[in-house]
Amino acid sequence: MSVSTDLRKKLESNLLEGVPLSMLMGFSEFYHHRFYIDEHVLIPRPETEYMVDLLVFEFKGKANNVLDIGVGSGVILLSLLNFGVGKSGVGIDNSLEALNVAKINTRRLKLQDKVILTKGDRLFEVRGKFDLIVSNPPYIKAHAHSSLVHPSVHKHEPHNALYLPDDGYEAWFLTFFQSVKSHLNGVFMMEGHELELDEQAKMLKFLGFQNVQVLKDLSGAKRYLRGFFSFPS
Repeated sequence: MSVSTDLRKKLESNLLEGVPLSMLMGFSEFYHHRFYIDEHVLIPRPETEYMVDLLVFEFKGKANNVLDIGVGSGVILLSLLNFGVGKSGVGIDNSLEALNVAKINTRRLKLQDKVILTKGDRLFEVRGKFDLIVSNPPYIKAHAHSSLVHPSVHKHEPHNALYLPDDGYEAWFLTFFQSVKSHLNGVFMMEGHELELDEQAKMLKFLGFQNVQVLKDLSGAKRYLRGFFSFPS
């Protein structure tokens, strides 16, 4: 039996078990580029790609520095920088394995001179202020939202990038938004859960963010939270 036949049978077996094709192939197409991925990062989704598209349309040639919280494979930050949003960027993640994936993709896009990748929880390790802060944080409640998660996603994608405990969910995001505010001198935009975004918008308003909006994805579902904050000069 040839090696190619063995590999084909292994591929077929994994597909039958529900392993996503992108994970098996080791790459995913996202915003005109092929990104390396593995089991330590989320598979990039069209909803995230649409958020990037909105940001490129609005901020190309305008934002100087970009911060991506929960950078994962780097698809958001690297796509923005590659298409002229930001002259430099910082990506932070609490997973060293995810950061290693982001480093591979940074090299592939030849953006090493523009990107700093660092390990940290939310913004606790971050210094300075940014024109644009973006994030695709874990936003699924581990129990309350569990029935809405596809079994393949639950089984094969990293839980630390997907889930937060139900108890403390609101407190986690309040702390997160407070940290964002302390480092923002411009626009914040994140992907979130359609059942939680309206309440999170209220949090941003309570914290003093302006022009707070809940935006929809291409399917018409609530998907993104956006707000503006600028420190007095």
